[in-house]
Amino acid sequence: MKFYCLHEGLYEGVAIRLVELKKACELLNITFISLDSLAIDYTNLPILGKNDILYNAARGSQTLESILLSKEVTTFYIKNPELNQTYSTTDWSIIHRKHNLPEPKTIFHLTSDRQLLRKYVNYLGGFPIIIKVTGGTRGIGTMKIESWQNLISTVDYLATTGDKFIMREFIDADFGARIMVLGDEVVQSSKFLFQENDFRNAPIFSNTKYESITLDDETKSICIEAVRLVNLEMAGVDILFGKDHKPYLLEINFPTGFSSFKWNPEIISSKMVNYLIKKAER
Repeated sequence: MKFYCLHEGLYEGVAIRLVELKKACELLNITFISLDSLAIDYTNLPILGKNDILYNAARGSQTLESILLSKEVTTFYIKNPELNQTYSTTDWSIIHRKHNLPEPKTIFHLTSDRQLLRKYVNYLGGFPIIIKVTGGTRGIGTMKIESWQNLISTVDYLATTGDKFIMREFIDADFGARIMVLGDEVVQSSKFLFQENDFRNAPIFSNTKYESITLDDETKSICIEAVRLVNLEMAGVDILFGKDHKPYLLEINFPTGFSSFKWNPEIISSKMVNYLIKKAER
């Protein structure tokens, strides 16, 4: 059995994931093979069989994953797709809304039409609102809009970028959580408090501090269902808890890093590899 771990280049977060997954494989006597989609020879790719594991550890390398995917190879997909279709977290939010999971109110298309904008702001509960680029990561491209003047000047510019954006209700949250789902259980969860000068949980900009949190059964069920609905058996789920302590599903992240579980990333990687080994053996 071999564990094929895909990535596209190396940066800090990816390097940590590769190291931890390799350690877990070594402890379990599984051959770990990392494949960099930027450096691999596409004329000499491995052919993966039913005893092999495939995991794309970071954004990028979707094309390589699509080439290596088959019905037999073991993955974190419930059903292996023909292609990695690189759904964004926004696309998954559409699925979650259809199944009535608790999310912030969202408009899935940004417009510069003033009449529609006023209607949308009212629907979202008034200012402040959030504008978020689809496909963004680590808080980049997430904007808090405080007023009508701020909104129209921002929207007029964003319309020229060619990117896609959503509008979302601002949740005045006490705190948030990153929750790791694996199969039909929550295996780890971290609480984070917002930094004084930033409304985002964005470690790239701030020294966000994480601590362990115990979740109630309702929140666990929301997280597990959110992951299952998008054909996954593993993902990091981001939840906000409002002033009323109600959970709001922000997004799910797949693949996901271990940075918010700093005190025991090796436990997460070990559980991930163990899960896939057992799945392969079935």
